[in-house]
Amino acid sequence: MKSREILGVRIDFEMSINDVLKTIEEHLLKDGKTHYICTTNPEFVIDAQSDKEFLKIINNSDLSVPDGSGVVYANDYMNKVEKLKKDFLFPMKAFVCGTYMGISSLFKKVKKGKLETRITGVELTYKICEMASRKGYSVFFLGGRPKNILGKHVEDGDKDTAERSAFEMTKMYPGLNVVGATSRFSKTILDDEETLKYIKLCMAEKDVDHIDFLFVAYGHNYQEKWIVRNKDKIPAKVSIGVGGTFDYIIGQCDLPPEIYVKKNLGWLYRLLKQPWRVKRILKAFPMFPFKVFINSIHK
Repeated sequence: MKSREILGVRIDFEMSINDVLKTIEEHLLKDGKTHYICTTNPEFVIDAQSDKEFLKIINNSDLSVPDGSGVVYANDYMNKVEKLKKDFLFPMKAFVCGTYMGISSLFKKVKKGKLETRITGVELTYKICEMASRKGYSVFFLGGRPKNILGKHVEDGDKDTAERSAFEMTKMYPGLNVVGATSRFSKTILDDEETLKYIKLCMAEKDVDHIDFLFVAYGHNYQEKWIVRNKDKIPAKVSIGVGGTFDYIIGQCDLPPEIYVKKNLGWLYRLLKQPWRVKRILKAFPMFPFKVFINSIHK
């Protein structure tokens, strides 16, 4: 693992998904403490610039994995720029370097290993549940509500999103020990007491004294703040903010087709499917690479 700060935000690179799972098992599950993991993407980095509480949460996390090609390419760009001679042509050379990397990523097939450090919240959730089903770890699904084309929360069917996600995961991974699942509570501090009460009720019904993995899907920033605010009140060994992962699990959203992934255009596919994401997409591009470039010049 090699950590780097991008715009002041710590991200842990050079870890495969198997490295992350090994770290979780060997360190985070066995010391009796509470831990949390951030799946850090360009939106996290941009929002952390104006939200110092969020910045501190990410930088103090036990793992800050790179979620998305944007932060991976930013790391690659910074590695290249650091090797450039710092003369009067440096800003132009840095600009050409970044522009070339951005354009070439659209036309060149991603080489094996190029984006091996990209670990999405969706992938991590599936891999943890697969490991949990094999090794008997317990899980809890919290939050998540489907949205309409305008990004507004809507009610959908008899089961809530978290319950449906837990159901789908138990179908995929028989034997998965689901302590509980609910989307009925909000992300606000006003609902914390009732949320904690419900989690502990589920634990009592399952006769367990702790939860190994708590997946929290309240959207970035909110879910991480919820975790830190409540991590010492819940006997959960590892908590992870998973954003819109539950929507993918229940089929509310489709993962980008392979052709989009190969061209690093997953963001475009999501924008076409979910137009309400436009403000979030603009943070990832062009705001994020522009800020990374300016920061590299200043440094």
